[in-house]
Amino acid sequence: MGNSIDILYNNEAIRGDIHISRRAPVQNNQQFYKELEEAVKKHFRYLKEVEEMPIANVSRYYLFIKRCIDLSAGIAGLIMLSPFFLVIAILIKFDSRGPVLFKQERVGKNGRLFNIVKFRTMIKDAESKTGATWATENDPRLTLMGRMLRKTKIDELPQLINLVKGDMSMVGPRPERPCFVEKFTRHIPGYQHRLDVIPGITGIAQLRNGYDKDAQKLIRKLRFEITYIKKRGLFLDLSLIAKTVMMAMKGNL
Repeated sequence: MGNSIDILYNNEAIRGDIHISRRAPVQNNQQFYKELEEAVKKHFRYLKEVEEMPIANVSRYYLFIKRCIDLSAGIAGLIMLSPFFLVIAILIKFDSRGPVLFKQERVGKNGRLFNIVKFRTMIKDAESKTGATWATENDPRLTLMGRMLRKTKIDELPQLINLVKGDMSMVGPRPERPCFVEKFTRHIPGYQHRLDVIPGITGIAQLRNGYDKDAQKLIRKLRFEITYIKKRGLFLDLSLIAKTVMMAMKGNL
């Protein structure tokens, strides 16, 4: 039986059964939380404003069009990329032991738990000794094939499945793991507002912030995500999708 997680969302507790590693949540580093405390103090006025902000209302028309884009992109992408997926699957199997696809529990809109789908980029049972940790650019757990997939972001393509299922959108905050959401919600005022919208494959934070290397980058990412939540709309979504495609073609993601 997993542990029970309580996430404060709109003044109500969201509960779900999850397994939280007691060995290394967020690298099991007290120094990180000390740095996070300092970062929260630095941005406290802004974070308190975020904590107290109401949920931004958006039109049903926008939500309908957004879902149509997600569904169309997901179905078309899976059909067109199926031969490419087969090649990647064969290369992954030749490169290392383990499954082709990797599933990991993430927190979606309103705290709903779902399994994100990716191509496996790490050795089998990569967290059996470390517990839940953030991925880094030069993660020693990456396989040879995994490094290439990570660098080109090809490992993210199976998330088209999550698009079709409605777990994710093309644009939105990046979904985090339950153990991290639980802890960051307790430490960072307003962090729960990331759960106001469906998480996305790309977004302002994904394009401008990169990996969460430290507490300052974590707060910076939250600021980008709150900016998106406040200003989201069809034009912004389409511009972020276009920018993502252009950056991917240039290899700058």
